[in-house]
Amino acid sequence: MKNYQHRIGEAIAFARNTAGRSQQELADALGRDKRTLQKWECGEIRITLEDFLAIFEALRLPAGPYAKWIRHPELFPRGMEDIKGFSTDNKRAALADYYLNHAAPVEIEQEYYILFGDHGSNYYGMRQERLANIQTPLRDRKRICGQIIDNYYEAKATGQLTDPEGPQPVMPLLEACYDASIRSVQEGEERYSIGSIDVYLETEE
Repeated sequence: MKNYQHRIGEAIAFARNTAGRSQQELADALGRDKRTLQKWECGEIRITLEDFLAIFEALRLPAGPYAKWIRHPELFPRGMEDIKGFSTDNKRAALADYYLNHAAPVEIEQEYYILFGDHGSNYYGMRQERLANIQTPLRDRKRICGQIIDNYYEAKATGQLTDPEGPQPVMPLLEACYDASIRSVQEGEERYSIGSIDVYLETEE
């Protein structure tokens, strides 16, 4: 609990300085005394959720990135400095617009399952796995993709799918990507494209 208290205090102080507010100014905006705010920032006393949210409302800053840092500091390699350039609202709006207006039904179903489904994997770990794979040379990504395709078909044939009733991958799409990556590697390129994916994602709503 102490670690959380100190990280909460660090987050409050960092957010206050980012907003260019003094301790006295923030305390006045909250209707609290300066000493209470100082104790929160030093992690000397616990803060309620209501007071924590009130601070960010007063500073006109999104609480989300700071709360994420408090719970998962390992996701911020440069500490809270990473939060400074974190245009959460713009990125959130872009994602919301994509899934609300542009994503195919199968994409929505799959993303929802990955995020909320009972598949036994940690979503944060899955995301890091995908990013780590993206950062490796295409020849290695191609090899891993081939192994994944083989593993899936073997599990399906032997009745060992972990969740046969859950959403399944669109294998023609995955195989098209695999074939395109093979051609790109053979041509010495580090990227590939299969053009429009609409034909692979056409499903009934």
